[in-house]
Amino acid sequence: MNERTVIDAKELERARKRAKRREWIQQKKVEAYNFYQNNKTELMIFVPAAAGVVTAGVKAVGKHNLQHREKYLKENYCYDRSLGHYWQLRRKPSNSEWVEIDRRKRNGERLADILDEMRLLK
Repeated sequence: MNERTVIDAKELERARKRAKRREWIQQKKVEAYNFYQNNKTELMIFVPAAAGVVTAGVKAVGKHNLQHREKYLKENYCYDRSLGHYWQLRRKPSNSEWVEIDRRKRNGERLADILDEMRLLK
């Protein structure tokens, strides 16, 4: 068996699979068209309702993802307004640490220095 025979066998197998897939797709198209023709009135009621349900689901999932991302950023980063820079934190600061950070910022210290001294920077 030479190399050309092996390649021809592989090409022949691919062509058979492609033809089988094409036939399956054509069969499904015919079945879908027949279903549509036999159930037009039910589809006129069901499709808009299903579209509304899908839209509501997509909105809910999108909102959940956005809230999860915002929570992650809030817990793992701290924004420095004076520099316009985000500092990555090792962990979420406790309430007493936030009070300390705010007090020291009011006294004029840089946020980066405060976070570094408190060992919160990653």
